[in-house]
Amino acid sequence: MKNRLVVVFLAILLPLTANAKDKCDAMAEAEQHRITREFSSQAPSKNDQQAYLAWSKNLHAALATASQRHEDCVRSTRAASRPANTAKLDECIAESNRHADELQAKYRGRTLTAEEQAALRAEEERVIEERMACTRTGRK
Repeated sequence: MKNRLVVVFLAILLPLTANAKDKCDAMAEAEQHRITREFSSQAPSKNDQQAYLAWSKNLHAALATASQRHEDCVRSTRAASRPANTAKLDECIAESNRHADELQAKYRGRTLTAEEQAALRAEEERVIEERMACTRTGRK
């Protein structure tokens, strides 16, 4: 009962002091400690191989379940932040595409001098770097 109160208390305090991923990590760590405490208090003698093997399997199954809950928590926090990030990424890429279209319209339909070709290439590289910056920041 005391362990449950500690976990509930931590679950209430964590949103106030940490971001979502830290919350998932802290809850998983607290659950892992709770499981190891409970199982270590019920550990059979190592001389009884069958009982020890059953206990060990149960311990690892409980830890695997806790790990799966942690992964689900982290995955859900990522999924919640994706729409905002996707909208920003789409907006940034659209702006980059608009710059590329303006660049093509500026030089379209005529033969370019060597200086104009160099300027076009430099501007194309700037647009490419701009688009790469969009995708780099969009992944975060």
